Amino acid sequence: MERKVNLSRIKWIIVAFLSIIFILLWIGIATGATDGFDNFVYQHINSIRSNFLTNILIVITELGGVIGLFVILLITDIILCKKNRIREATAITLNLIISTLVYVILKNIFQRERPVIGNILIDEVGFSFPSGHTTNNVAFYALAIYLVCINVKNKTVRNVCCGIFTVIPILIAFSRIYLRVHYPTDIIAGFCLGIVLTILFVSFIYPKIKVKN
Repeated sequence: MERKVNLSRIKWIIVAFLSIIFILLWIGIATGATDGFDNFVYQHINSIRSNFLTNILIVITELGGVIGLFVILLITDIILCKKNRIREATAITLNLIISTLVYVILKNIFQRERPVIGNILIDEVGFSFPSGHTTNNVAFYALAIYLVCINVKNKTVRNVCCGIFTVIPILIAFSRIYLRVHYPTDIIAGFCLGIVLTILFVSFIYPKIKVKN
């Protein structure tokens, strides 16, 4: 049996708030109003760079990439299917597909170029806004947190899982700024988009997923 989590109507306040932030970010980018913020964050991150930290964050960013996240998705689906949690496996997969399609469409609409100056530590292609790594990983782990909350009864296990699933996308997002393949504003937009997409998914699509046991 699933334990019910009352999202309440505050979720729509969150959706509206994050959507407004996303729009304001793009306006700021288009007008140059956010350039100072991006440069400010870059300056502080440059001050903590080291070879050790760089190597760790390269691994972390790869875990959040297409191949890394696909492997994690595959392992997650296998585990869920073995536990006969077909609905959850379907939801995790479908949510990731939707978030990928949405961010790809938005990247091609906004067409913001990636950072081209500074100490860029890895090669990336494609447009920059919003961050696809951030959008996908926030959507993936936010849904994972929701599913853990409604299905796991043990409070300790639930809290540990939610803590881990919160930290992972934050680390991946930070790695994208640190490696200078995204502007900080790309990352914030990715967080906003990932959370909004997950709330919409849980509200409209997840309840309609029916599977036969």
